[in-house]
Amino acid sequence: MKTILLIDDSLTQLLNAKITLQQAGYCVEIVSDPLTAVDRITEVRPDLVLTDLNMPNLDGIGVIRAIRQLDCCSRLPVLVMSTDSQKHKFQEARDAGATGWLMKPLRQDALLGVIARLLPEEQTP
Repeated sequence: MKTILLIDDSLTQLLNAKITLQQAGYCVEIVSDPLTAVDRITEVRPDLVLTDLNMPNLDGIGVIRAIRQLDCCSRLPVLVMSTDSQKHKFQEARDAGATGWLMKPLRQDALLGVIARLLPEEQTP
């Protein structure tokens, strides 16, 4: 089972995304404080990270930069979610190492579609 780490300061967003992902068969860990997110990544070792962009203390760009500094996470897919549709923010996230971008409010089909492409099902021989 693939594990996804969700990072968002909004409990509502966390719970909505968690329910959607769990119903789709993913194991989900949630973090509401971006300052502790990097520690959780080294503990949980997720297959994908989904982080909010606008959070207090450390924004999603800072989270991505911290993730990319970890040896174990150079290829870890990191998706950013935000209500901000400004192209320069998207580019800043990409430059920091984001794999993709989702607009809030999250649509279940879009969320699951992007994650399915990034985390294909393992084939059994």
